[in-house]
Amino acid sequence: MTHEYSPRFSIPLAPNTKFTCPPQPPPSPDLLHLYDSAMHVMTDFDYATPHTVTGEVQIDAALDHMKTAGVRLLLVIDDDSYVIGIITAKDIQGEEPIRLMEQSRIDRAHMTVSAIMTPQPDIPVLPMLSVRDAQIGHIVETLNTLERQHILVVDTEAESGAQTVRGVFSTSQISKQLHADVAPGLAAAHSLSEMVHDVTQG
Repeated sequence: MTHEYSPRFSIPLAPNTKFTCPPQPPPSPDLLHLYDSAMHVMTDFDYATPHTVTGEVQIDAALDHMKTAGVRLLLVIDDDSYVIGIITAKDIQGEEPIRLMEQSRIDRAHMTVSAIMTPQPDIPVLPMLSVRDAQIGHIVETLNTLERQHILVVDTEAESGAQTVRGVFSTSQISKQLHADVAPGLAAAHSLSEMVHDVTQG
């Protein structure tokens, strides 16, 4: 043991001492409507840690990660933690792995996330500035127009223009909080007017 460091003085724990914990998101109403603030249905990474995976991970291992975490999307990151893509449960359970197996004769057990993920240049995102004053209906219409079940939200640094992923919207979360199915391709109503009718009548 070296003598380069001197011990710090300890003190007794005082009575009635509390502890520090991560901030909790503001509570949302029990039942939301399309005209409510979109912030109520965004998974905000200021409060919830995003789930990530690297491109070298096998796709079924990534799916197991999603099931354990209770999510349907993972951010794909490189060694420097930059976002290089996204992968969803739909990607893994859909037709793309089958197509790759047939065309490239890649065994599923060796198929990696990078082979079927949506790469960074192809990922549409919403600026946080446009989300702050948006209503849930705006997000639903955006997801249906893009025919996507998820969309990322980014903060943009004013001077450098660098983006940081701040959160994500998902049709499953929105559907749960609206008590109505809003998933593109799954909901009977694709237009916002029809969806408003379904939600208000439900």
